[in-house]
Amino acid sequence: MTSSQGQTGQCVFVVEDNIDLNKDLCEYLEMCGFDVTGCETGASFYRALEQKKPHAVILDIMLPDADGYDLAKHVRQNIDCGIMMLTSLSGMDNHLTGYKSGADVYLTKDSPLSVIEAALQPLLRRASRADNKGGDSSPAEQDSWVLDMLNWTLLNPKGTPASLTAAERTIVKLLIEADGAWLTRPEIVIALGKADTAENCRNLDTAIRRVRQKVLKQTGEELPVRTAYGRGYAFTSVGSVSGEAEGDIEADDQS
Repeated sequence: MTSSQGQTGQCVFVVEDNIDLNKDLCEYLEMCGFDVTGCETGASFYRALEQKKPHAVILDIMLPDADGYDLAKHVRQNIDCGIMMLTSLSGMDNHLTGYKSGADVYLTKDSPLSVIEAALQPLLRRASRADNKGGDSSPAEQDSWVLDMLNWTLLNPKGTPASLTAAERTIVKLLIEADGAWLTRPEIVIALGKADTAENCRNLDTAIRRVRQKVLKQTGEELPVRTAYGRGYAFTSVGSVSGEAEGDIEADDQS
């Protein structure tokens, strides 16, 4: 297990049993300014958690002594941090299991290091906001939109729900957790576990247009998501996320 202090102070755990890949990831993220801890086994990961809490974790699935899905569940239940699955398992069933285990992002090991670092950014922004609030949790404000992860619904400030698909729920979650910050199309697409291509960015635009129409029809209120050329999307109202995702995750919408 290795650790190096970066300039940002944001801590990232890399849990990967391939020594070369672990080293490459750790060195790259250290150059990006992160406080990186590399773990090659599940046991070393749990020992590292006793020393400090990460802002984000990058988890392999097939470890010699642990299942990455189980590690993700443990992290989601005990630590408020971002979770990225980085694995050679690319099948849809593996993606779904990863997200059901608590992963925010699911990438395959052929992803460039720059893409992995870019996918971390939305997760680390969320962790920074939690730190700035001193770790205190407070009830959602009465005028807040609430994304109910358990029931797959988005409630407007009056409590009127709109039902969401898996893709819509993930997109809305990313935007709410950005806390008013602009997310570029590539950032959102990558966070969805897809490649940053023009087609996927167009599909994202279509998905957001559909969820806007749905929310307006079902709640009578316009979804407070704004877009700006060259900047991307931002959730411009007060919003919160409650509950954990359970049950089967639907396939992403096709445009």
